[in-house]
Amino acid sequence: MEGILEVIDFKGIFSTRKILLTASTNILILAVTTATTALAQSLDRISCVAKTYASAGTDTCRAFLTTTNSTHIYVALSSNNPAVTVPSGVTVSYYAGSKGFTANVASVTTAQTALITANVNGVSKSFSISLSPSTASAAKMSVDATTIGFGSVVLNTPQEQAVRISSTGTAPLTVNSATVTGTGFSASGTTFPTTLNPGQSVTLQVQFDPTKAGTYSGQLSIASSVATKAIPLSGTGASHQVELSWNAPSSSSGVVAYNVYRAPSGTSSFARVNASPDAAPAYTDGSVQSGAVYDYKVTSLNSAGLESSPSNKISVTVP
Repeated sequence: MEGILEVIDFKGIFSTRKILLTASTNILILAVTTATTALAQSLDRISCVAKTYASAGTDTCRAFLTTTNSTHIYVALSSNNPAVTVPSGVTVSYYAGSKGFTANVASVTTAQTALITANVNGVSKSFSISLSPSTASAAKMSVDATTIGFGSVVLNTPQEQAVRISSTGTAPLTVNSATVTGTGFSASGTTFPTTLNPGQSVTLQVQFDPTKAGTYSGQLSIASSVATKAIPLSGTGASHQVELSWNAPSSSSGVVAYNVYRAPSGTSSFARVNASPDAAPAYTDGSVQSGAVYDYKVTSLNSAGLESSPSNKISVTVP
């Protein structure tokens, strides 16, 4: 601050009661001039908590101003690497000296660097983050079946389906057990526990062997060092059937239907097994027993209902 002071020269007549100033009195002139230099707001630095990442995550960062601001200040933000993303900018509030933001870090497969840059009024500051691939290893189990359905299976004729268990992680996988629940279901082919290195696999044979007709359900549970996989099982036990077919007689113009007769093999106790005459030259016998042997004969009927002589017999062994 600068000031100019001029000396006062009083000219006048003095008495004991008053002071008189003549018109020629010099007046004090005081001139004050003030010079203020405004400080421009600028960016001081940008920093984040972590400087290195070996996996995906989030980093807490902050942009700092050189002085506390008296107005809103917008700080533009950017990243030169798509593996690290930041907001386009943040606003520093009145009388604040900094503003925080979050940087999202993605996992990478090769080592690289990301540069986060802040800009205020043409002044830029940057912060560098080093990214590297994850070195953590982990076991993983994959099973090539989510459900196993056997459909209709004839009694006492077991059916199998293969299930492959694979180690698809980056560390060895231990398969502890494979257990099966449900009537008629079982599993074999592999001894547990077993350890599979990455890329190795084992095959399990799952079997359905119904002994009675009906619908069945069960479950295959595969337990490993990392997970347990549950696979639903289903199947239907079907009775044994004998499917017969024959050629129509040469004079079949008068044939309208057929009767089917059955007897235990080696006997003459033939009895008709079809409830009513069948028009087609074929018949399925579903009332047979496993392991039995049967003899079959067929006769034809004309429109008058007359039955022909029985055909030659045929012997059938039921599995």
